[in-house]
Amino acid sequence: MLKRIKQQQGIILAIFAALVVIIAAGYFSAVKKSEPKYRNKVEEMLFEEGNKSPKFVITLPDKKSPQELKREREKIAAALKEPENTNIKLTPQQRVLSSMPLLTKLKPIENVAPLKNIEPDKALIEQEGEFLLPKTDGLRKPWREYGYKPKVLPNFYRVAVVFKNFGIDKVGAGAIMKAMPPEISFSFSPYALEPEKQIKEARQAGHETYMDLLLPSDDYLSADTGPLSMDITSSPEELVQRLKQSISVNAPLGGMVVVEGAAGVDSMGHLEKVIQEVSKRGLLLLNSSGEETIDLIKVNGLARNVADIVIDKSFRPEDIRDKLAAAERFARNKGQVIIVAEPKPVVVMEIRKWIDGFSPQLSYSEMIAQNITEPEKPFALVPLSNTVIE
Repeated sequence: MLKRIKQQQGIILAIFAALVVIIAAGYFSAVKKSEPKYRNKVEEMLFEEGNKSPKFVITLPDKKSPQELKREREKIAAALKEPENTNIKLTPQQRVLSSMPLLTKLKPIENVAPLKNIEPDKALIEQEGEFLLPKTDGLRKPWREYGYKPKVLPNFYRVAVVFKNFGIDKVGAGAIMKAMPPEISFSFSPYALEPEKQIKEARQAGHETYMDLLLPSDDYLSADTGPLSMDITSSPEELVQRLKQSISVNAPLGGMVVVEGAAGVDSMGHLEKVIQEVSKRGLLLLNSSGEETIDLIKVNGLARNVADIVIDKSFRPEDIRDKLAAAERFARNKGQVIIVAEPKPVVVMEIRKWIDGFSPQLSYSEMIAQNITEPEKPFALVPLSNTVIE
């Protein structure tokens, strides 16, 4: 009897276990069917376990044709030009894009007269080995012949703006040449792409042209100014050869702009040979490096000056505007100011806006006729050659 009861208990347990398995299988099958069908693995990853709400949402951009994208850009540009137009609403993404400093937003200057010398003057150039170099004929010097002097009224302060490290980005350089007033000067990097062609294009747009003189890097372990820099571990003769290689471009150059780098007292002997070569060839020298050692090297007959404001560190719009405000104070105190800047889009656009705010040069009779007692911003752009002292 006992044996039979145990057999029945075993059958009952087996039946119970089978029912549990069937019920569990049915439950999980129902749960599985209730889950959404994911189209791909990315969608599946976006959902948590248990068929909860999405944890992340990715919005992919619509595929638009080039014509649609162009119309959208034109719509954004129109909204920016007409802020009072409330019918056009920009998305947050469009507002971010519209505030970006893009050189394409700058309008080209129209009806610009090219400079007199697009090609180098044959009397002011000579062949020396593999180099084609600027020279003076004794009376005329390249820095004077290749420059020009715009008219500035007596009650206006002169402002010279030079963009250094120019020409490495050919597309950006081309846009800047066309969009900036012709009084803006350009100093090309010796590593610029097709420097001869770019220099002539700049002069065609009315700009004076110069070449960077590279000092060795302050931190040579993390940065290198390359094989054309004035590395004092090389001999003075080698440095002069590097200078010649930099200015051998078969295009009009007015001089050299010394850019940021190291120039200690122990390098004076080396750099003196280089600066003497600059003077010998009738070129001007602008020191924008911040190194006083350059100014301590005295060379007779050298046209030179020192930059008052250099914009090459912080590129925050607020910091750039502070620098330009300081430039105004310099100009009012000294009668002129020299600004040297990196051609970053944000710098270019801030300088262009600043220049657009200058008061127009009016004669005394014109001011009387317009009931103007004195100009609000009496600043006049001039090329670099107008600011040096020989």
